[in-house]
Formats: sequence, structure tokens, C-alpha cells
Amino acid sequence: MEIENVHQRFRAGFWLKEVQILHNINLSVPQKSVFGFLGANGAGKTTLIHLITGLRKPTRGTVRIFGQDASSISAKAKIGYLPERPYFHEHLTGESLLKYFGALAGMSQNLVKSRIPTVLSTVGLTDARKIELKRYSKGMLQRIGIAQALIHDPEFLVLDEPMSGLDPLGRKDIRELIVQLSSEGRTIFFSSHVIPDVEAICDQVALIKKGKILGCGPIGQFLAEGPLRTEIAFKSSEGFGTADFDKWKEFETVREIAGGIRGIASGQEAVNAIIGKLVKNKISILWVNPIRPSLEDLFSGKEK
Repeated sequence: MEIENVHQRFRAGFWLKEVQILHNINLSVPQKSVFGFLGANGAGKTTLIHLITGLRKPTRGTVRIFGQDASSISAKAKIGYLPERPYFHEHLTGESLLKYFGALAGMSQNLVKSRIPTVLSTVGLTDARKIELKRYSKGMLQRIGIAQALIHDPEFLVLDEPMSGLDPLGRKDIRELIVQLSSEGRTIFFSSHVIPDVEAICDQVALIKKGKILGCGPIGQFLAEGPLRTEIAFKSSEGFGTADFDKWKEFETVREIAGGIRGIASGQEAVNAIIGKLVKNKISILWVNPIRPSLEDLFSGKEK
């Protein structure tokens, strides 16, 4: 996907004044990648997704899917789309819903019939194919929503807040499903306002605030920013406990944990000094973990 110099304006309010929602958006989504689109509610994520899926045309600029205009029929045929708030007829079963969306996609009955078992297996709903949607949980509804986006076997999946409203287990299941779909060779673009969802599975990420892109690139580029901080845990011993903090000036903070001491150090020199001191005094090291800056920290910093 290529987005170049996209602006979007709407008329809003009683006097129908023009309001600019998106400001000069430029994005490039590589093929076969998982691309995260991160921003707070109201930042313009869904508006851009409507342009990507061809539901709207930009006021200015271009959006191309596999080199074709996003509003063209040929581009839309390659896209699978899950809206942020999908509505499905509750009286339908999972299987009948897929038949309905397969027909909307212009698929033959035989092709839809052959695709349904594969798609339901992919999203983990094989046993629920005959169950009415009104009996589905929130997580199951999200899965059947992804299933309808997959029924015509698209190359490019666009998911708007796919983990919204799910409990931690449900979020984990959807993340694993996205990774699985990516491993099949699909390109996946999904929006979120929850940092860990993006941080856990995305190859690349874009940050948006008030309709403006704050940063875009490989996720490692963002995670590598900021000072190095390291968590070091070790077994306490006589003369090396929290009461002996003056011996641990290299630590920013120390506190007791079950079976030992945990401290946070900033900078490689401090880490080297602490490790050397622990080894010299034959103190058992429990773990050493680098604390990488989260995207939330980076997002807050860029907003300033």
C-alpha cells in the first residue's frame, strides 16, 4: 500500500464548516508485513482506514493498493476488511454469515462452500459453525468478523481495532491469529490505541496524533530509542541487602522481592559495575533484563 500526500476534510457542525481530519499523510506498507497504526481515539485512524478500503476518497492525495487506486473494484477485491464496530445479523449462524459475505464478494456458491471449512478452521470456529451469532461471545464475534474478511482469500487485510473490548486471553488469541495469517503470506494493516498489541506483533508501525503522522518505520527503530535501562535481580546476602543501599549507588532504585533483591540501573557502565560487584562477591544473579522503552513512552515523547 502506498499513501501519498493525503488530506481529508469534512463539513461538520450546524454551520457545516470544513474541518481537516488528516494532514499530509504519507505511508508505505511493505508486502507480507504486519503494520500497526497506533493512535488515541479520535486521532484519525478510522478515517484513514475508510480511504484505504475505498469507502471514501481523499480530499487530496492518492491511496494505492498493489499499485491500483484504492477506490477501484480491482483494488477492493484484494482487501479483506473488519470494521471497528461490525454489525452482524444475530439470527445467522457462523456458516450462513460466511455464505452471505461470500455472495457479496461475487463468489460462486461452490467456491464459498469449499472456502467455509478452511476459513472457520483458521479462526478456530469449526465447532461453532451451526451456532447462531447471538450466542457468540465477544471474542467469537471478532473471530467470525475476521473470517468474513478472509472468505474471498484476500492478499491484504485491514483490521480496525481488532482487539477492542476483549479480555486479556481474547487479545492474546487475536494476536496469535494475526501472526498466523501473516505467516500465510498476507499483508496485515491494523489500527489500535493499545500499545502492547502493536508492540507484540508488528514489523512496522506508524504513530498518528490529530491527523498527523508523528513517526513511521520498523518497530525496532522506535524500541531502540531512549536510554538503556536494565533490571537486575540477585539473591540477598549479609552485607548486600536493601539496607546496604550505599553499596549500590549504580542502581536508580532497589527493592526486596521474593528470594532476593531487584534493582534498576541506567547505562551500560552502571550495569557492568553491578555485575562485576556481584560476581566478585559470589552473589547469585537471578536475572538480567534490558528494559526497552515502550511505544507508549515514545508516543508521549513525540507528542510533546
